[in-house]
Amino acid sequence: MTMDEARALVTQLNLVFDIVRFVDVRMMQEYTFAEDGQFIGHPYHCYNVWKKKRRCENCISAKAFIHRGRMTKFEFIDNEVYHVIAMYTEIDKIAYVLEMVTLITDEALFSAYGNNEFVETINRYNRKLYTDPLTGVYNRRYYEEQLSGLSKEFSIAMLDVDDFKNINDTYGHKAGDDSLCNIVTTISSLLVEDDSLIRYGGDEFLILFQHMNKTGFIQKLESIRKAVENIRLQDYPSIKLSVSIGGISAIQEAMDAIEAADIQLYKAKHSKNCVQVD
Repeated sequence: MTMDEARALVTQLNLVFDIVRFVDVRMMQEYTFAEDGQFIGHPYHCYNVWKKKRRCENCISAKAFIHRGRMTKFEFIDNEVYHVIAMYTEIDKIAYVLEMVTLITDEALFSAYGNNEFVETINRYNRKLYTDPLTGVYNRRYYEEQLSGLSKEFSIAMLDVDDFKNINDTYGHKAGDDSLCNIVTTISSLLVEDDSLIRYGGDEFLILFQHMNKTGFIQKLESIRKAVENIRLQDYPSIKLSVSIGGISAIQEAMDAIEAADIQLYKAKHSKNCVQVD
């Protein structure tokens, strides 16, 4: 649609919905039409409207953007419940997601369990949807539905536990589980709020860092490698843990960056307990 058509559409939608806005999910930026008709971006991230400090765990705008479709969900501000519709659209050939939000005031929706119980049920669902049950970090589904297909400035690392199969075969799967959980706890302690740690599969993890230059990226990965090397398992003192890490620091599509990081990981695994960055 054209900018004039988008402006006219928003005028009509504002008669029905409490919030109507366009979102650039790649930059997490919100756009609305001002009173003078100008299309303006706001100096804050789109998730600020929900009083959150980081991107929504279940961002349906990301899903709608990735799949070029339409998604719905419930979202919350304190104990108020909102119904959100997100729809992929283009304005003058530039991709956005149109979000339409309405406050739910129908008490019939909450009559069985109450408002607070409804909010907690949805939150539990979101956590279960995107959380690895063993380690408690994000799962691969989170990456595929929330991050893949987005393009922005970030650095990506692929991390593989050295000789993990040997740990399972020698000490049993409980030792393997303990190893993974301790590694995740150690890595998480070195990350900041905007970083994302994802269990990509088995003993392989994906880490996404935002706004980090290459020098800082290499230093961070080395600190992770050294911290894992210093882990001591109380129940398995003879296990010596280490990880191989491959990284890519670039501005490119997420999937391309993962493939590039995987190439660097392959190189690191030849020596083990080392970092390779392109």
